[in-house]
Amino acid sequence: MGQLDGVKIVELATFIAAPSCARILASYGADVIKVEAPRGDDLRVAGRGYFYPAPDENGDTAVDVQNFNKRDLAINLKDPKGMEAFLKLLAKADVFITNNRVKSLVKMGLDYDTLHKKFPRLIHASILGYGEAGPLKDKPGFDYTAYFARGGIANSLMEKGTSPCNAASGFGDNYAGITLSSGICAALYRQAKTGLGERVTVGLYDTAIYGLNWLIGATEYGSKMPMSRRHTNSAVCTTYKTKDGRWIQLAVIQYDKSIAKLAKSLEVEDQIMKDDRFNTYPEMLKHIEELVDVLEPAFAKKTLAEWVDILTAADIPFEIVQTMEEITKDPQAWENDYIFKKPQKDGKNIYYIRTPVVFTEAPAVKEESGRGRGPKLGEDSTEILKSIGYDDATINEFKKNGVVIEDK
Repeated sequence: MGQLDGVKIVELATFIAAPSCARILASYGADVIKVEAPRGDDLRVAGRGYFYPAPDENGDTAVDVQNFNKRDLAINLKDPKGMEAFLKLLAKADVFITNNRVKSLVKMGLDYDTLHKKFPRLIHASILGYGEAGPLKDKPGFDYTAYFARGGIANSLMEKGTSPCNAASGFGDNYAGITLSSGICAALYRQAKTGLGERVTVGLYDTAIYGLNWLIGATEYGSKMPMSRRHTNSAVCTTYKTKDGRWIQLAVIQYDKSIAKLAKSLEVEDQIMKDDRFNTYPEMLKHIEELVDVLEPAFAKKTLAEWVDILTAADIPFEIVQTMEEITKDPQAWENDYIFKKPQKDGKNIYYIRTPVVFTEAPAVKEESGRGRGPKLGEDSTEILKSIGYDDATINEFKKNGVVIEDK
């Protein structure tokens, strides 16, 4: 039995953030019905820009990432009969998840106030770009813009004096989705106790600045981003290049406890431990770039493999800066079942990452279970409509008139 067995969720959303939230809840055992317009979610073709293969004209394999373990209803909500069917679906649901803008929901009669009057126990959960208030509340929000740009992530990750970092598409969306899933679980607990619904919202902008709370907090005391890798908050919490052109990230947080050990490992004991600028943490903070000048040439003397052995033996907190390709082969990811692959007809693999929450007693639903992919457009339309009282004749009429689409 899954953690959320018996919970019924209706998703009316596109792209990544809200669908990723629903995918997480589906992995917990919830019955998630993805509702799409007849033209389909734009995510069905967006993956081609990242070289996901497209088996047919109806979509590429990237759509699976956010839609494992869901059922699919493709219905025209602009048609009164389509909207009537959708409301019947919501009447039986526990949670409604959407990323439609609030003004669009109001126009459709799917905003929280309207639905709460009709279905007082329904949880109404939204991914927003910039929040519910303020001058940008109606502005379209994407992780490129609301999360990376206005949220400060791009600025915080760039090397000082260079251009903003390239936004990793979907990165902010996925963290907003995780955050919303947490809020929905809290609302489900309240719903179980009181029988009442709740309005749960998460903004891409808010998710970004929450992630930067440690850095933003001391802004007026001189904490500034971006930083140079040669002058971060510590000379031993930055990156160093090895002899073979790879990068190592140090994280010697307990400086006074570990600096002697690091200096010995790098064979620069005299340069560090006998220099009052470096042998204590308060003094090092005054001379960060000078210490980098000592450490950089030391790291450049050995290869990545050599440093991995040396730093591991010395129990120095560090990590190699991995590529995407290395992650797909990382035994740490495979041993923990964080990643799985699906072989394709061309002999290559598509790699998928599991949802990150692990349960021991009631494990999450495996993505390979069931149909083992995201649903096709409207694949479950007939089954879903029958579950809310429609007969075959009416469903066939819906299909004939374009109210419903079903791709088998």
